[in-house]
Amino acid sequence: MSISREHYNEIMRMISERHFAAVREKNTRQDEVYEAVPAFRVYDERLSELRSLETEAMLRKNSERVGELRAERKKLSEKKNKLLISAGYPEDYLSIHYHCAACGDTGFIENEKCGCFKQLESIMLNRESGLPSLMERENFSTFDMSVFDDERPIEELLPKRITQYEYVKGHVLPRIKKYLESFETEGSHNILLFGPAGTGKTFLSNCIAKALIERQHSVVYERAGDMFRAMSKAEFSNGKNDDADYIGQRVTECELLILDDLGTEFSTEYTRSRLYSIISDRLSYGLSTIISTNMSMNQICSGYGERISSRFMGQYMLLPFYGTDLRVIKSKGV
Repeated sequence: MSISREHYNEIMRMISERHFAAVREKNTRQDEVYEAVPAFRVYDERLSELRSLETEAMLRKNSERVGELRAERKKLSEKKNKLLISAGYPEDYLSIHYHCAACGDTGFIENEKCGCFKQLESIMLNRESGLPSLMERENFSTFDMSVFDDERPIEELLPKRITQYEYVKGHVLPRIKKYLESFETEGSHNILLFGPAGTGKTFLSNCIAKALIERQHSVVYERAGDMFRAMSKAEFSNGKNDDADYIGQRVTECELLILDDLGTEFSTEYTRSRLYSIISDRLSYGLSTIISTNMSMNQICSGYGERISSRFMGQYMLLPFYGTDLRVIKSKGV
């Protein structure tokens, strides 16, 4: 995913701090062992000497001497490990315990970004939208089923007598769980959350975002109105379009794009065209998208046209929401 040089440098600084912190902690543990088991220091000094002798022998191409030194080093390492365990320490006590074992706190595995880098990237790119702080309040651990109405049947689903509580528990949450379980499988995984304001769509989007960022996927959260304004401003400004390119790359390269409050933007041919491009590009790249809107499917079809609505109906999980605005219920203390 494309990020600015400033963001890249900040992420690498954070990863470097993790790396050096892990090394410092290892050195502290080593000093502790040296004090508690003096023989351990002697073993380490001898192992260091053997490594130097082995390097010298390799440079002289003395393979017999190299073999002898390696055998001695192996025996000494085994004695050292036994001494550590007999002193009551775990076998890996003097290993460096990196924050990310996969990359050793370098941020990269070979030439590819490690998951830990993507995780920091997601947090960095979403700071302006406030997603990191939102996720602390709105996540699956704070999700409260008791806020949903469990008394009145949902009018839109009559004659079925199913309450908002029953609908969310029996229909919405199982489908979101299935979505998360299948996210790592190949191809795009997309959801359209639609229905009245205040019925839990954004909250659940934030829950999904936190779950996938914790699983080290790159996630970008955008409010539709803000995103299209920024795109339009960048694209139609005079001079180079670096900002327009950056915004475009950011929303078309992340593993998951969450586009919140679709329909709140000022609808023009430009916004509809950009939306279609984003949706189509992400589908063709096999990238996932979650879109939430207070519009009904009929309103989406009439407002965005067949090209966009057919993409939703054919390649998105359609997840309608029903019922009373939960924020109104909370404010009334019902």
